[in-house]
Amino acid sequence: MNFLKGVLTSVALACALVGCGETDSVGTHMIVNPATASSATVEAERPSLAFSDTLLAFGVVSEGHVVDHVFSFKNQGPGDAVLADVSTSCGCTVAKTWPKSPLAPGESASIEVTFNTRDKSGPQDKVVAVVANTDPSVTRLHLVGTVVSPR
Repeated sequence: MNFLKGVLTSVALACALVGCGETDSVGTHMIVNPATASSATVEAERPSLAFSDTLLAFGVVSEGHVVDHVFSFKNQGPGDAVLADVSTSCGCTVAKTWPKSPLAPGESASIEVTFNTRDKSGPQDKVVAVVANTDPSVTRLHLVGTVVSPR
């Protein structure tokens, strides 16, 4: 019984593939996508973010000090800007707040960053990477300074 079922299924599949005697073969000529039909490339304009500063020079601080800073920016358009991710270079630096919803052209927002200098000493350059649908797609913010250990 299972053998007969398998044969009938195979015959039905073969009939479906052959069709009703049509001779057209399946090929890329059947795909019509106007967005890719032209050889001309269309580059969509992306919004840009204008940061009031991308560098905080915090100078010399003692180990254990917490450095806080707010990086302010404005969406210069065109279109809404969406921050996909805000990441830091190490666990001692944290991006505490940033906008999670789209920013309209002309809208301002900020990213609050904290750097904990505990167990750090010497020159520091902590990087916060802001990934967005903007041009450029990644903006790097820096917290730069020197941490002095009491030892």
